[in-house]
Amino acid sequence: MEKELHAKIVSCNANSEEVCASAARISTTAGDAHKIFENARENPKNRALIEKVLASGHKSLIEHAVFTIAFRDVSVFVEQFFIECRLASFTVKSRRYVDFSALGYYVPPDLESEDLRQYRNYMDGLFRAYGALLEAGVPREDARFLLPYSFHSNFYCTLNARELARALCEIRYGRGRNIPELQTLADQLTAQLEERFPCLLPEIRPSFEGSPAGEVPSLRCSQADPVYLTRQEAGAVALVNAPAEPMKLLEAAWRIQHPSKEQPFTPAELAASQRPRELEQLAYTFTVSNVTLSGVTHLVRHRMQSIIVPSIETMDHSKFIVPDTIAAAHAPLEQYRRAISEAHAAVRRLCGALEKYHYYFALSGNVMDLMTTMNARELQWFIRLRSCNRAQWEVRDIAVELLRQLRHSFPALFCHFGPSCFVSGSCPEGRLTCGQKEAVTTRFQTLQ
Repeated sequence: MEKELHAKIVSCNANSEEVCASAARISTTAGDAHKIFENARENPKNRALIEKVLASGHKSLIEHAVFTIAFRDVSVFVEQFFIECRLASFTVKSRRYVDFSALGYYVPPDLESEDLRQYRNYMDGLFRAYGALLEAGVPREDARFLLPYSFHSNFYCTLNARELARALCEIRYGRGRNIPELQTLADQLTAQLEERFPCLLPEIRPSFEGSPAGEVPSLRCSQADPVYLTRQEAGAVALVNAPAEPMKLLEAAWRIQHPSKEQPFTPAELAASQRPRELEQLAYTFTVSNVTLSGVTHLVRHRMQSIIVPSIETMDHSKFIVPDTIAAAHAPLEQYRRAISEAHAAVRRLCGALEKYHYYFALSGNVMDLMTTMNARELQWFIRLRSCNRAQWEVRDIAVELLRQLRHSFPALFCHFGPSCFVSGSCPEGRLTCGQKEAVTTRFQTLQ
């Protein structure tokens, strides 16, 4: 079922080298921005200038070169690695709406003989169980919890050259250095950069001399039997840090933003503002315990946050979620538990060449803990999207519980946060609306 890996640069902004060279010149060269750019056209000194400025430590000029990469049939483990690049934009193929039964999975090319047979048996068994759940009527967003982290993902990533160099350095010399699949993708991207933007290549180097080889994180499977978590037990939210005097911070920010206004503001006015920059001064840190790998992908897509997510290489393979749609149906529940039990037993037996690839044996329904910090403006957007009935149920539960705790922390502001129909009075989902506007509005009016 495996297909060829491919990371292809499908777009790069026009005249990227000339633009970056112009950025290198503008602060020290006479003339306006237009003239400097025209002088940079076909200038043979552009590349040497860019490399000289980069070598001096001034990296911002290459942020003007922007690339879009199409990742085809890479493992979802790779997707998770790249999506943690905060200064990048991503669009992925949804596991909520797309049937992944026939989309295949990654097979490490060095596996052979008995190792290869065991690897395929493990992956094929889980794909069969996933397909059986779909045939039994289980929603795709719940059946996906059986998908192993080798399954093929397809996504687009857009990022500037500075962030791309950082990602490639992280693969070559950082936490990706022991991942052959990532090394292959880095080889492909580097070869394309040699043609399209060669002045970036000197930036793909270790951040210090003698970078250590590092150890491959060992397999963690702490329990002899699988540990099953219900929906109520998973995704526990704890608000661990909040501003001590949030209203004073808002007042100070508001007066700087509106120096000529004498009338006081209200939190309600800020919440309804089209440009509530004051809310960015309020930072909130929270943890989420026992969130599934699938749930993690929903959370990390919000770019304006500082999030700490452990590597899949270090996670405990013993804990699994059981969604309500499966728990309520006898036959699917038996299929689900059987598949997980067999997978868990197989993971505990991993050794040799297979053990070093244990991250591909993780299931989308495995759970981990994370921590993140968001400002109130990003929280407003996060809660607006994720507390909606259209949001995936796990991340919706997290958003609603977080909002509950935020309202206890600062009710004057957060009582105005909620899904779109509650905040604005209208639903943006069109024909996909849940049709429960009044009930949702009432729920969030009384949420405590």
